[in-house]
Amino acid sequence: MSNSFLINTSNRIRSTPFTSRNELAGVKNYTVYNNTLLPTIFKSLKEDYYHLIKNVQLWDVCAQRVIEVKGRKSLSLMQYLFCRDFSNISSGKAYYAPIVNFEGGLLNDPVVFCIADNHFLISLSDSDLFNWVSAINNSKEFYSEVRETDIFTIAIQGPKSEKLAQKIFGVEIQNLKYFNFIKLPFNGEEIMISKTGYSKQSGYEILLINPNKAIMLWDLLMEKGKEFKIRVGCPNMIERVENNLLSYGNEMTLKDTPYDCGLGKFCNLDSDYEFIGKAALVKQKKVGFAKDIYKIQFDCKSENKQVFFNNLSVFKEDVEIGKATSIVWSPKYGKYLGFLIASKNIMNNLNDYYILDKVKFDLLSVS
Repeated sequence: MSNSFLINTSNRIRSTPFTSRNELAGVKNYTVYNNTLLPTIFKSLKEDYYHLIKNVQLWDVCAQRVIEVKGRKSLSLMQYLFCRDFSNISSGKAYYAPIVNFEGGLLNDPVVFCIADNHFLISLSDSDLFNWVSAINNSKEFYSEVRETDIFTIAIQGPKSEKLAQKIFGVEIQNLKYFNFIKLPFNGEEIMISKTGYSKQSGYEILLINPNKAIMLWDLLMEKGKEFKIRVGCPNMIERVENNLLSYGNEMTLKDTPYDCGLGKFCNLDSDYEFIGKAALVKQKKVGFAKDIYKIQFDCKSENKQVFFNNLSVFKEDVEIGKATSIVWSPKYGKYLGFLIASKNIMNNLNDYYILDKVKFDLLSVS
């Protein structure tokens, strides 16, 4: 069950230019993500969910820290760092790209923005990757410029997000394709808008470098979004689990390969070039990847169906076979939903019942 605690900011835990705006909007819960405050609940998990899937929300996602990589050999560095094939990478496009260590363990699953042939932005999930990228850059003599930026990211998410974006940035925004981005002027500066975001409700992420202009844009979006019933919001646990959006550190960790958690399609083991972890992943592929990710659903009597459970033990008879994560009540399905990474052999040999802390559950497809 999730619990609430007071969090004191410091040099170790960053606030953002929008923390004051979150507090004015009545934020109730934060988590710490990349050493940065990330809101998790405003009104309630369920109320936030219903508003998100019907309207539009403005999110402070500055916790998605951004690393900049540029220089003559930066593409070679990116190809060496990432599992995904970047040989045909194009400027103006974003790429979901797992990154692993030398044993094939997942380090992060960021989004990579290709600004130009030798200029990239890496928008991180929740793990510190800067030292890793910097060390590989120097030890392997790529000598690219690698720096952790002060780029601030906000997101507008929800089915009415396109109407709001058009109102602010013009009708050309409707031509922006999924996982593409454009640069537009805003109040004398250039901002970057991508058709991305941590929901399946449609939306955009906006990257800015000037905190003063960022606040101005935030306030403008809130003002112009009133007719679309805009609210300040945040990534919603219910919405992401219903739509199979995985969370690094919850569903997948350093102990898992991309193939263990349904991300194998973003890895190219047939590429001509070497990348970190390739040899380990090729070796594992020959014998077969032992684990897979499963979505689970079950009924359970509970007075409060908004509670969130994590790391619940899953048993075959009296033997623990894995931990179920991100378990939350789904209004859409009328059941509890969650994820489980477990041995394929064990799961294939189970009968038609599965036990989650003594609760029977069913398997669903994650794909």
